[in-house]
Amino acid sequence: MTSLEILGLIAIILVSIFSLIGIIVSVPLIKLLSRIRVLAENLTESILPIAENLKNMVEKLNSEISEINEVTKSASSIVSELEKIVKLARVVVTSPVIKIISAFAGIMSAFSKESDKTKSSVKEGKNE
Repeated sequence: MTSLEILGLIAIILVSIFSLIGIIVSVPLIKLLSRIRVLAENLTESILPIAENLKNMVEKLNSEISEINEVTKSASSIVSELEKIVKLARVVVTSPVIKIISAFAGIMSAFSKESDKTKSSVKEGKNE
């Protein structure tokens, strides 16, 4: 055998050894990739219903928030109208009361002046 043939045999043996090592390493990797694919499929099957439930829950929550917003707007409108009614009632009630008190004070003042006049005229009549 020549040195070229020996070199060819060594090359063939090395390539065979590397191929065998590649096969030995690739078999567990293929099994691992297969398991990862199965886990991903199972995970997808598990997550899809959860995602659908979450979507439905968010939609329901949005509708509830919308209803609460409408109720809040309605309550705000009622409070605003109530404030207007209270202001109107205050004007309606206090204005006549003030006028009655003023009129009563004027009448009392007139009576007190009249009373003072009669007292002073009575005193003047006694002094004479």
